Amino acid sequence: MDAVPLIDAQTAAILGSVNKFAIQQHVKWIDNCIEQPNTYTIYNLETHQRLIRVQEQSECLPRLCCSPNHGVVLQFSALDPSGTEMFPVITMEREGCCSKLCLGNAVCCDLCANEAFVHAGSVLMTAEHPPGKLPKHNVIGRCKVPVPFGGGLTPTIQVMDRTATSDTHWANATGPTCFGGCSELCCSVPFAVHRVANGNGKVGLDLLSVATISKIKPKTLGAMARELLSDSDIYELEIHDPTITPQQRATLIGTALLMDYMFFEKDMDCLKCDSQGNIVFNLFNMFCCGVLWPCTMSIPTRG
Repeated sequence: MDAVPLIDAQTAAILGSVNKFAIQQHVKWIDNCIEQPNTYTIYNLETHQRLIRVQEQSECLPRLCCSPNHGVVLQFSALDPSGTEMFPVITMEREGCCSKLCLGNAVCCDLCANEAFVHAGSVLMTAEHPPGKLPKHNVIGRCKVPVPFGGGLTPTIQVMDRTATSDTHWANATGPTCFGGCSELCCSVPFAVHRVANGNGKVGLDLLSVATISKIKPKTLGAMARELLSDSDIYELEIHDPTITPQQRATLIGTALLMDYMFFEKDMDCLKCDSQGNIVFNLFNMFCCGVLWPCTMSIPTRG
């Protein structure tokens, strides 16, 4: 049971009854020209039932100029069997680079570190409460890149749980050093979620992964075309430990979406043309201290 139960019984029932979630980002082809707010649908992976719709709220100018480092508020709504939205379940916010000026660079302080808060129910973005500044009284969890260095050569997100007085660092989500680019066409990208020992941030050697968040490789030619031509992705969250509470599951879903904005939202990450007209293949990205460094191969198209 959650230490401070804040989500309603219906939301707790949805999240607590499913151990395998699929998160599918909707394809928006105009995204390649004009950055659009993201939309996701969360499914029960075993029954393929639609559970939750996620809609991004963000300001137009920061989204057009600063994506994927712009501030976002994600509204989660429960779906009925026909896919119609019924009621709000949770809200997630990520402060963007308009106020965190170093976001997206090497992590040396809090101004450089991605962080997301997950709230119970619906919390609306307003001019007085932009992303990162929403009221925090209904926060159920938090996920944050560690400071400093962001995990070094291991992409790391710390997962926090709400307690009566503050929050507790209960898990780390860690991924591989090299991923993304063309490697995504043939390899899924797993992030293992491990409990930390006594809240000290260190993973005990005897602690098995309690969940896995994976960006899924394309399985068909159509999915491969979508991977090449858009930034639409599919993720899976598998819960290995059934004692993970509904609010902790909500925070892990938020962690998966934070990963999407941090690591996988670059437009045309597999290939593009440079200013000289050469075709540039991004073989993979290497993670170091919070920054993705592309490993590329260029093919001249002239002479």
